[in-house]
Amino acid sequence: MARTIKVYALGLNGTEIQEVTLEEAEKILEDTYNDELGGLVADGKTREIIWQIGPEVEEIIVIPVLLGGG
Repeated sequence: MARTIKVYALGLNGTEIQEVTLEEAEKILEDTYNDELGGLVADGKTREIIWQIGPEVEEIIVIPVLLGGG
């Protein structure tokens, strides 16, 4: 059975939750850090910012960087 990762994507309209394969989760992480506006990705259990999905990561939180204010 393929490993799955639960993804919580925070946004202006609430939190989108989906379960994806490990490969899809790695792509989400890569896309988040490669996007100019990007954001951060945290381990869903420890709440620590991560740069790769290790074997202990079961869920991730995608936190967008919101621009504005001033």
